[in-house]
Amino acid sequence: MGSRAAVTVAVLAAAAVVAGCSEIPTSGPVVDAGAVGPQADDQSRYIEVIEAPPQPGMTPKEIVDGFIEAMASYQPGYETAREYLTEEAGAEWDPYARVGVYYEPKPDTQQLSDNVVHVKTTPRGEVGPDGAFSEGDGRLPREFDLQLDQVDGEWRIANPPPGILVSDFSFEREYQARNIYFFDPGFEVLVPDVVYLPRTANDATATLLARKVLSGPTEWLAPAVATAFRPDAELAIDAVPVRDGVATVELGAGAALAGPEERERMVAQLAWTLGVLPEVEKVEVLADKLPLISGDPMSPQEPPLSSYDPSVLPSGTPLYAIGETGVVSVSDGEMTPVPGPLGEQADAHEVAVNLAANRGIVINADRTAIQAASFGEDEPLETLLTGTSLSSPAWDRTGLIWAVDAGAPAPGIVVARPDGQPVAVTAPELTDQAVDHLAVSPDGTRLALVAGGHAMVANIIRDADSDATIRIDQPQPIGPSGLARDVAWSSTSPSWSAADTVVILLETKSNAGETTVEPYYAALSGQETLPRGGLPAGDAAHVGAAAGLPVVLESGDGVLYVQRSSNAWTEIGPARSPAYPG
Repeated sequence: MGSRAAVTVAVLAAAAVVAGCSEIPTSGPVVDAGAVGPQADDQSRYIEVIEAPPQPGMTPKEIVDGFIEAMASYQPGYETAREYLTEEAGAEWDPYARVGVYYEPKPDTQQLSDNVVHVKTTPRGEVGPDGAFSEGDGRLPREFDLQLDQVDGEWRIANPPPGILVSDFSFEREYQARNIYFFDPGFEVLVPDVVYLPRTANDATATLLARKVLSGPTEWLAPAVATAFRPDAELAIDAVPVRDGVATVELGAGAALAGPEERERMVAQLAWTLGVLPEVEKVEVLADKLPLISGDPMSPQEPPLSSYDPSVLPSGTPLYAIGETGVVSVSDGEMTPVPGPLGEQADAHEVAVNLAANRGIVINADRTAIQAASFGEDEPLETLLTGTSLSSPAWDRTGLIWAVDAGAPAPGIVVARPDGQPVAVTAPELTDQAVDHLAVSPDGTRLALVAGGHAMVANIIRDADSDATIRIDQPQPIGPSGLARDVAWSSTSPSWSAADTVVILLETKSNAGETTVEPYYAALSGQETLPRGGLPAGDAAHVGAAAGLPVVLESGDGVLYVQRSSNAWTEIGPARSPAYPG
């Protein structure tokens, strides 16, 4: 006897925040870039399946099947699912402990005895208390036995596992990845933290997002970021209404005691997080019924909140590369040599440019030195760092210069200050892996890297008061299987600032044995996107990208191509090492 009773068109009601474990996702569904992927501002309606309670005379297997079906759609408290449990089990069961996601349309259930039902699934991953998604192994089935007792002559489950269990399809329908914003350790720019929340009615979504801001970052990202909110911060009213485009967040009285800078930062975190909702044009933050900062409700796009823009680079920012005569800037497809000595370094190996776009570094022809110069006719060329086999230069937003030295002890990451003074780098989880390529996120808190042919993302843990040491922590795999060649940071949405996606230049083989190299877009939410249309001219060798700016590829024969749409690449011309500032 099935338990499905009705299907209605609805949106989910407000929910407690559910979600993930301490890791970022390592993979997920591959979608076509020609389709519109799940964006942070997606509020589309969907089908909610309303489940029926248990019926008289159901067998133990039918009770277990009904319990699993009752968890497929979000319900506040999951009261229908609790009806499949004994009274004691129902009182102790915590549906918000985790969200286990499995690949099958429904788990395999087998009745082993009069009162024991065996459940077998193939896990995709899980979402736990902090909102982060953790990908499962996918190869080893998860199995457990459910014990049933008779209650007034009807079977009920006595030992439900903590949390809920849903299919991959139900998870995509019921939950959505959201960016929650926190600060870099110096409180200069905002950093997106990806969590999964239930899809809800609009006001409920705003409430869930505000709660997540106040509750702090996920366990994985927490060591690398900071928050303006104190540990005891709370909503004075547990609701964030949205009226006439304005979301109103009323904080507890303690927020009114904060200083001006702290108040502005609190407003920035809330405005950037809530501002992604299509119905929210501005955000008003109150404490003791008074605005936390003076003036009208604010949009994240207007000063002073816009100064915390996490993507940093405005539209129209030129690309840089090594052309036929040396370093060039590329705007509207035109290559112009940069003024000064860098414009004459035609034999340079790779290039990187600082965030202000007025100074660059190159790795020399024999890859033994990083040389720097400002963009100006009479500027000197200085050697900042030497090594044995240098590659993958990067210049982060704090002014530090990064590179990989294949001749240095693993992992081979070297960092220097702008004056050439070395920075001590520790990476305890990478000591047995040689890094081949790296890319620092625009906010400076995360590192995308390639090691052993695998793409990964790690935290960059800095001392807010000193740049003498850096720790690379908790590297996690990201993206689909294949041989990773290069990485760069980008965004899930061209209209919203957030470096929450890694572009991975990936080599894969078809069933026929043909090798292709294409850019995959691996969002930190776990979604992976393969663009339509391969590179027109052979294998790709390097990728350049930035949040909100077009992806540029270097072909194997040294020609740059820019992605104008999801399936169209336009040739720029002969050049190498495409790189945006920062």
